[in-house]
Amino acid sequence: MKTKRHLLFVMLVLALLAIPTMVVFAKELGSLTITGPGIKGELSLNDPNFMMKLEQSGFFDQAVLTKAPKDLNLDAGYNITAVLNLDGKMTPYVQMVYYSTNEGQPGYVHYTSRLKGDSLQPVDEWNILSRSADDTFRAMMTANKVTLQSALVVATVKSEAPAPAPAAVQPVTAPAVPRASLPASFLILAAGTMIILLIGAGLAIRRRTVSTSS
Repeated sequence: MKTKRHLLFVMLVLALLAIPTMVVFAKELGSLTITGPGIKGELSLNDPNFMMKLEQSGFFDQAVLTKAPKDLNLDAGYNITAVLNLDGKMTPYVQMVYYSTNEGQPGYVHYTSRLKGDSLQPVDEWNILSRSADDTFRAMMTANKVTLQSALVVATVKSEAPAPAPAAVQPVTAPAVPRASLPASFLILAAGTMIILLIGAGLAIRRRTVSTSS
């Protein structure tokens, strides 16, 4: 009797331990669909080993950021649709945008839709990945010959404008001094004097001529 009870207890424990395993197996990551820089068209990935590693790395952890980082180009992300295998039924359960940074640094994820009920519902959630999750995703993309492009905004350094050339030094010229205009009365007096002198000279010449002839 005790032996039967012991066997029953062991079977019950084994059954309880098997339940979580069955649930995880029933909701495993089935595939990813990815589009973005460096990808022609659409990349579909369904390798079971990569799917398991990506899920275990925490790539799909909940959001921890309240808004988008300021140093990201939001047009340079990789759009990802993750599909769950629910007991053989492939069901999209999250849509997200992955933003790569410099290699060796964790990237960012923007969740845009999550499975709620029977359909995807829009969300606006941000997460910064762990190094492990980012490295796992990079390794998967490298294995599929995709080189991730950084979405970090590169700060542009403005070149300083050249200093304006010094203005040519113009030679300084002394201002022209206008000639003082002579008053009209002085001109009349001078003209009269000249006439008197001419008359006097004429009379002197005439007297000489008369004296010579006599």
